[in-house]
Amino acid sequence: MNDAWERTIAVAQRAFDATVRSRALFAVAAGYAFVVLAIAWTTRGSGYLSLTLSVLTPLEVLVPVVAFAIGYRSILDDRVRGELAVFRTYPLSARSYVVGVFLGRLATLLLIVLVPLLLAGGSVVAFREESISVLATHATADSPLVYLRTVALTAAFAPVALGVAIAVSSIARTTRNAIALAVGGVVVLVVGLDLGFVAGLAGGIVSPEDLSTLSALSPLSAYRGLVLEMAIGPVAGDAISGGVNPLVAFVGLAGWTAGGLAVAIRSAYRSAST
Repeated sequence: MNDAWERTIAVAQRAFDATVRSRALFAVAAGYAFVVLAIAWTTRGSGYLSLTLSVLTPLEVLVPVVAFAIGYRSILDDRVRGELAVFRTYPLSARSYVVGVFLGRLATLLLIVLVPLLLAGGSVVAFREESISVLATHATADSPLVYLRTVALTAAFAPVALGVAIAVSSIARTTRNAIALAVGGVVVLVVGLDLGFVAGLAGGIVSPEDLSTLSALSPLSAYRGLVLEMAIGPVAGDAISGGVNPLVAFVGLAGWTAGGLAVAIRSAYRSAST
């Protein structure tokens, strides 16, 4: 293990420790878990496919909200306390610092997001005997793989929102500024890009043939499309289609994550000197 990676891991551990001590994040985690488990309770016994369809839309909103709650002050707090200026005097590059912050807070984000989802999946097993489903004659249609694929794709979606949140934190100069940017970031991720594509289609700027490719470049549309194509589509057949190219969607998600981190790396230490 080289020195740069050791420093990155040290920053990641510091970031993780900071999040697990936060009462505000505990409240966010509790609220998220309550919503997910409440949905699981209302659909108990209906099967994995029903649970997947029920949680998909809430997750499209909740995951970015939780990610921004975890990341929007990640670098700003260090800057306000003067710690970024101190870090600049250490042999700690901006890249090692930002990647460490990202990894530490990503660990917290995945714990908050995935644990309730896995518990919700357990409700299907617990209440299976009560289930009377039209899919009962097709066992593969309600395989746990449907739900596990959704959980895995959610784990791939979460870093995108966190990367953008950390970029916001690196740019913000005050808490009020960070909150405004965070709210704007959530709105753009959740509805802004998709509405822009719809407006472009309605105005003739975007052709129907290009819409599937452009939609895959929107994090939310990419996530939704991947779940429909890779988790639900194989058991639902032609009845449900995600409308995206999975490869393009994965590239889009990776690009958003890398782009957010690139902005943060470029801005983090620069903000420490202003």
